[in-house]
Amino acid sequence: MAGSGVVTVGRRAYAVGLYWENSPAGRVSLAAKEAARQPGQQAEFFAVRPGNKEGRLPQFGLGQASAGQKAGMPAFAGCLAQQQQGSWAGAFRLKEGVVVTVVRDELIVPDGDQIFTSENEARDRLLQEISFGGLQRVYAPESWGIPGVDTMPVSLLLDERRDVRLQYVTVPRSTYIIGGIVATLIIGGLGVNWYIQAEEEKKAAMLAAQAEARRRAAAMLPGVLQQQPEYPPPERKWEKLPPALSVVNACHDALAQIPAIVAGWRMTLLKCDGNSINISWAREKGPSRPPEGSTVNEGATQASLSIPLNALEPRGPEQLIAAAEVTKRYLLQDWQTNLVHAQDDPLPKPPPGFTGAWNPPPAPWVKRSFTFSITQLPASLPYYFDGLPGVIVETLTFSPSNNGVSGSWSVQGVIYENRN
Repeated sequence: MAGSGVVTVGRRAYAVGLYWENSPAGRVSLAAKEAARQPGQQAEFFAVRPGNKEGRLPQFGLGQASAGQKAGMPAFAGCLAQQQQGSWAGAFRLKEGVVVTVVRDELIVPDGDQIFTSENEARDRLLQEISFGGLQRVYAPESWGIPGVDTMPVSLLLDERRDVRLQYVTVPRSTYIIGGIVATLIIGGLGVNWYIQAEEEKKAAMLAAQAEARRRAAAMLPGVLQQQPEYPPPERKWEKLPPALSVVNACHDALAQIPAIVAGWRMTLLKCDGNSINISWAREKGPSRPPEGSTVNEGATQASLSIPLNALEPRGPEQLIAAAEVTKRYLLQDWQTNLVHAQDDPLPKPPPGFTGAWNPPPAPWVKRSFTFSITQLPASLPYYFDGLPGVIVETLTFSPSNNGVSGSWSVQGVIYENRN
């Protein structure tokens, strides 16, 4: 799932997940503050990208304190867009997650500044942007196997740039207080201010001692002074999704709706997730007609087609097995892939208005990801998946060879299994 937060590049923290807008009328700071105050917005900060002499419009991005962002923190997408010009998209793997940045005509697109905890979702977002065409460069990890991408580390691309920084939408009350203290120093003299400061420190120390006493008392009487929240059960996501082989079969059957060869066009990507199948073509030389039902870009160099599939029934209640049992089956059947630990699903959020400590226990299951590389569907997938609970097939991606006909399938997904 995409979100916002703070990432570390080198030793510097950058804000990610800002919502970017253009400001053609000028007065960017004022426009940013007005946008941040709109109903439904929860933005405490904004960052500004000024326009340039070549006619690029100024932009502002809105940030949130709830994401860990602070005033003065550089904005990742804003700084990177200042450093790397043109139209480009990139997915950058960092310790906090995978950041996807999209810049078109030197402007950050509104949803072009996101961080993903799921690498598969980040890859899908990047492939979606590539399918739209018009990008001069694409940055991605080499392990993703996307043809023609630049794998340069983001630290070199960013080059420690940090001139696009977060600013307060509203000046915090503490700033006014500090200003008042400075005025008192000037009017009343340093001696009076030192006395007032000493009294304030004494009062603060007394309040802190009282708070600590209340905390200790609450710890001694948890049943009386502390209210333990009732945590909701973790979401059993696999039960709401169709069986793995249903997704594989639906994608296999949908291939009959796609022309294998279209004169004058070369298929570059075919992707299916069980809900729809998406195809991209690149223009070749010679007279041609657009692929039937497709949309052609303005430059007539790319075509794309999305075909919705019939809705699949969710699998319903399904009990997981232990991770050791999954591993045993993996070894006995000699799966032609690796199982890699995947990040746990997000824990349930507190209900609206809840103000106490919220520490829900981890779910009693974990998950591992897999990526199969096969030449045709369904190949050995029924042998691997039949009767195995907790398997989710997320995407099936066909990468054609140079002749546009043959190629290979990449089948990605996860397996939920009971935590040891």
